[in-house]
Amino acid sequence: MPLRCLLVDDEPLARDRLRDLLNEAEADVAVEAEAGGGKEAVSLIHEHEPDVVFLDVQMPVLDGFDVVDLLPEARPHIVFVTAYDEYALEAFEVHALDYVTKPVRLDRLNKTLNRLTDALADQQRAEQEKLENLRDARHDQALKRLTVHVGRRLRVVPLENVRWIEADDGFVFAHTEDGRYRTDFTLGELDDRLPADDFVRTHRSSIVNLAAVYELVPEPAGTATLRLEDGTEVKVARRRTEDVKDALT
Repeated sequence: MPLRCLLVDDEPLARDRLRDLLNEAEADVAVEAEAGGGKEAVSLIHEHEPDVVFLDVQMPVLDGFDVVDLLPEARPHIVFVTAYDEYALEAFEVHALDYVTKPVRLDRLNKTLNRLTDALADQQRAEQEKLENLRDARHDQALKRLTVHVGRRLRVVPLENVRWIEADDGFVFAHTEDGRYRTDFTLGELDDRLPADDFVRTHRSSIVNLAAVYELVPEPAGTATLRLEDGTEVKVARRRTEDVKDALT
C-alpha cells in the first residue's frame, strides 16, 4: 500500500514542488489532500487520517505547531518542512518524525520516507503484539458466559444455564434447558477456561456443570455415569472417575 500523505503549506509553489518530489521518490506515495492553512489542515487530517503530514511551520492564523496541538493523541506522523532551522528543537519536542529544510532535495526526502516506512512497520508490529497479548490475557481469564449460535444470531448464555457440553462430529454443543446450541469454542478451550469449581471434564468429549448433577452411578469397568437432574446420562471415562468424585464432594 502507498504511504498516504497530506501536504500543508500556505505557498502553492512550495506544495507543487513537494508534490513533484514525492512523485519522483523511491517510495510508493499517494498525496491524499493539500491544505493552504492550519485550520484547513486540521479538518483534512481528521477526514483523511493520513500516514504522514508534511507540515510547514510558518503560516498565518495557525502555524504548524498550533496544528499539532489541535490533533488527537493518535495523530499521524509529522514531518515539518520549513525554510528555517531555528524550530528544529521545538519540532522534536512535539515528537515530529523529521524536520526538513527548504529547498527540499530528493535525496533528503527519500531518507525521510525511509524513516517513515520503518516507523509505520514498528507501529504495526507493536499493535500486533498488543493484540496478541490481549488475546493471550483473555484466554487466561475464566469464562463468565458462553456465546452460542441460534440460527444466524449469537445468543449469550450465562454459565449457570449450561447443564453440560459435548463435542460431536467436529463441533462443540452446549446443552441448556432450552435446547442444544453450537459454540465456537473447542472442548479443550472450555476445559481450560470454565471455572474449575463449577465444571468438570468427564470424558474426552464432554464437560458437565456440577450444579446440574443428580447422582454418580459407578460401573463395573471402573467407568461411571453421571445422571443429571433432567434425566440426561453422561459417560465418565475411567481415568476421570476419581476427578469427578473429588469435584462432587
